[in-house]
Amino acid sequence: MPLNTTNWRQSLPVAVLFILGLFDLFRGVAHTYLIHWANNTFAHLDLSVNGQDQLVLLSAFGISNLLTGTTFILISLKARALASSILLIILLAYLLGWLGMQYAGVSPNSDFYGRFIMLGYLGVCIVTLILTWTGKKTT
Repeated sequence: MPLNTTNWRQSLPVAVLFILGLFDLFRGVAHTYLIHWANNTFAHLDLSVNGQDQLVLLSAFGISNLLTGTTFILISLKARALASSILLIILLAYLLGWLGMQYAGVSPNSDFYGRFIMLGYLGVCIVTLILTWTGKKTT
């Protein structure tokens, strides 16, 4: 019996979006409630200058992670057909953000190990979209 790849390819973006939602919830908690651990482990911000302002910005980022995490989970549960589109929007948003940082001349001075996590996050989106789109029939 041949493998039915259509169902698998339709379910993959939904599952990935759900997992990214859980990951964003973790990031949101880490950036808000576990902010000092997150800084010491990943961000390595120099808090000796405007440290509280930097932590406020890191925490604000965590609030947006809580929002995206719950949104991704809700979409994966209630609007499955949007999952691939949301993964594409994630890629576009990060591309636009990167272009904005290039335009503004912003670059990190700290180790910022979180960037490697984000590269993995983006890689998962890219691989998922490639696997999903390469198997679609053109009929």
